[in-house]
Amino acid sequence: MAARTVLVVDDHTLIRTTLVMALRSQGFDAFHVPVARTADILTDISGYEPGLALLDLYLGEGVESGAELVVPLVSMGWSVLIVTGSRDRYALARAVALGAAGWVSKTESFERLLAVTVDAAAGREVLSQAARSELVTLYRRLRARHDEIEKRLARLSTRERQVLDRLAAGVQAAAVAEEFGISLATVRAQIRSVLTKLDVGTQLAAVALVNEARTPS
Repeated sequence: MAARTVLVVDDHTLIRTTLVMALRSQGFDAFHVPVARTADILTDISGYEPGLALLDLYLGEGVESGAELVVPLVSMGWSVLIVTGSRDRYALARAVALGAAGWVSKTESFERLLAVTVDAAAGREVLSQAARSELVTLYRRLRARHDEIEKRLARLSTRERQVLDRLAAGVQAAAVAEEFGISLATVRAQIRSVLTKLDVGTQLAAVALVNEARTPS
């Protein structure tokens, strides 16, 4: 079913302004939504008749990932097209798995960007079933990996996790010992325990795991 209302949720002024103008020239009721907190964005969107939402994945400093908006928008009756400059395949896979109709890159020509938007607004397929299946499979595999890492991290004591977080932030063991008022030998013993519980051989590998766990799932 064709959508006459198209909302642009993007912090890039030139792109959102150009898109809105071009879509209006095509006969769509196009508007841009101010980028603020996630709750504020949803409140603003609730004032429009559901149609197509063009959603950037990265909405600027201090704003949650645009992917966090996919599920509530779909539940409100919106179709969601991701419009992003990101090449983060996991982020794209996550958005599609959460319900986005597809995605188009900002690096495409504007004509291509507009054409995909019009197709999405008209209810036409913008992502093949094979491509969708591939992205959903990728997301599920990476989500399983994320869950497995979380289980390993849950083995750590509170102090061991604090030590690991400091190491991940680039703090040296001696500085960690000074911060917690303990000996360097104690910190080193805690690091050895962290490596054993995480089943990794090096401090670098342990830091890599905690950084990987911070990726939104």
